[in-house]
Amino acid sequence: MAAALAWETVLRAGVSHSLSRLGCRRGWSVANHRGLVRLNITAHAGGGRRRQLLLPVPWDGDHVDQVRDAVVALHTAFQDGEDLEDALIRLYPGQPPLASTGKSSSPQPAPDPARSPAWPALVEIYRDHKLRSGEVKAATWERMYRPRMGLLLELLTAGGPEDADALLRLTTEQWAERPGCRTRQLQVQYTAALLRWLVQQDYLPEAWMPSQDLGPYIGRSRQQRTVTTPIAVEHILAMVQAIPDPRWRLCFQLIAAYGLRPEEIQHLELRQGRLWCLYEKVSARGKTKPRPLRLLPCDQWAAAWNLEATFSSDLLPPMRLGHGAQDISQYLRRRSLWMQLRCDYEAQGEKLVLYSCRHGYAHRAHVICDLSPKVVAAAMGHSVQTHLAAYSRWCGDDVVDDAFAKAEQRLGQGLRAQSSAA
Repeated sequence: MAAALAWETVLRAGVSHSLSRLGCRRGWSVANHRGLVRLNITAHAGGGRRRQLLLPVPWDGDHVDQVRDAVVALHTAFQDGEDLEDALIRLYPGQPPLASTGKSSSPQPAPDPARSPAWPALVEIYRDHKLRSGEVKAATWERMYRPRMGLLLELLTAGGPEDADALLRLTTEQWAERPGCRTRQLQVQYTAALLRWLVQQDYLPEAWMPSQDLGPYIGRSRQQRTVTTPIAVEHILAMVQAIPDPRWRLCFQLIAAYGLRPEEIQHLELRQGRLWCLYEKVSARGKTKPRPLRLLPCDQWAAAWNLEATFSSDLLPPMRLGHGAQDISQYLRRRSLWMQLRCDYEAQGEKLVLYSCRHGYAHRAHVICDLSPKVVAAAMGHSVQTHLAAYSRWCGDDVVDDAFAKAEQRLGQGLRAQSSAA
């Protein structure tokens, strides 16, 4: 799928704005359907049933105003109780009737989606839903969804599968020699999510509903997965000494000291002398909130950097918005010490990446500072569920033994205090 053109963005924004002035905040939208304008109306906004109407108007930049005026006129007619297809005929007299997709009172039958789904149009509808609902950001769609939707459309055009199972099996053939690999897993999951939503919204018949268990399609890796590991404090300090550029040095210091996501570097702000992260990460569990940043009580080396007192966004290196992780990682890969450390970690069966700084923050918060998962999750800007899923993997026997020893020590001190008071 190609990126949205400027006039398409203007068209959708103009339609949305005009409808909002009529009291319609959501539910009506326009999209391209084989060169013509398709009006999409959700069941909630369409009187209890989903509607799709094809307008005899070309989908191009010369008809932006005409499309907007037509949608406004159709919405006004709908609010006045007029049948939408009657209103469409009234607006365009003499035009041949165009079949709508979805349920309609028109005597002309709608095309059977089970035989020839308009896949590009369906993907466009799915994209509009993901963006309008706030489930994903536009940058996330471009980075994560668009490549996978593009491959999906190629497979549908070439292979012609007739149900979800056939499509998912065709998808796995691209990675037949790599069962369980991350790329194959993501492609299967994104494809299944699309199909599941389209069936739930009645765009596709039940034959396209994927199985809840995607394991057989994803497969199981033949190789043991290397888990990224927390970076040691001594290696953080060595890297700070080895980075010659003060801009990139400050960037690395901020990530290591506060356990930041690399992308969050571009969303920092000083508020009354305190450093805040304003980045909002959108996921299936919701959206993160802006948060104040906190140094761990055990990290005196980070306190010595005096980052809050000296921070200014002008002191940071230039990075592409939405590509902070790639830009910072690319710089680090040019540092010989970083590459040597990666080799050392790999020799121990571990994996050092930029996110290891964030992992190290979480590890120190639990093991050294003895903070609860709920507290650490809030400090790091994600849910407790995400925190436990990501960081419980480093809770080995040594960590468990240490936690029990500390608990025994605290309880012993409490009992001695009670005995003294008695």
